[in-house]
Amino acid sequence: MRIPIFHKQNKNTYKEEYYKILKVLTNKCISYEKKEYNYFDFINIHLFHHWKYRNTFLDCYSYLESIGVDIDYPRKIHEESFLNFIEFLLNIQLLLESIKKYRVVIFSDKASSILFHNIPLILDSMDYGIYEIDDKVYILKKNIMYENLMELVPNDLYELLMSYPLLANSGIKMKRIILNKIYEKIGDYKSYNPSIYMSIKTVITKMGIIGEVDKKYKGLSSYKLKKYYDYCFQMMCYLVESKTINRYKEEIKGE
Repeated sequence: MRIPIFHKQNKNTYKEEYYKILKVLTNKCISYEKKEYNYFDFINIHLFHHWKYRNTFLDCYSYLESIGVDIDYPRKIHEESFLNFIEFLLNIQLLLESIKKYRVVIFSDKASSILFHNIPLILDSMDYGIYEIDDKVYILKKNIMYENLMELVPNDLYELLMSYPLLANSGIKMKRIILNKIYEKIGDYKSYNPSIYMSIKTVITKMGIIGEVDKKYKGLSSYKLKKYYDYCFQMMCYLVESKTINRYKEEIKGE
């Protein structure tokens, strides 16, 4: 049976996509003030020094090498380095859009296709999403539990909910801070799932997020506490979604 062209999947690997991106961006693809640049030269000359997250790096090439990307030897790329590379490009684009004088920068058609069309599709095929939090862009593995929260909650709560997954390798203190801030904002949702809310409250008030760890839980290791904090976060997401789930139930019941 023939498959229509609209249903055919792209079989390219992330390495093939990386070579394709480099082929476009290492050639002249940007026009600015009557000059033409390749993408990385333009970043080096005009943008990199504006990026406050560059740490102590003086040019984008040394920064890229530090995250596992050497554009002179593209066949050495690994998946983690590829994702680092894409995350860097997205953050540079966010920076570019924030500086008024660079809004007149003109990209070639191929560069525009790479940056604004291909990259979201590539990440989606790898099951990653693009998340903008404050002045940073993160690439995170998609999680159904919080993927659609942006449409359900105010921006400040959404940013907190999206911040927690970034703490995967962080210490217990940061997890406590974020969970406490989320807890302060979800009181309005408790009526949609009271039992879930009470479980969240137990973790918050008895496991060291607010005040000391209750004597009942004093014997828990840091590993166990972190695990319960992660459970608490998942329950918070579920509680927020319960508002929509309850609405669905009411609509079905009314039919």
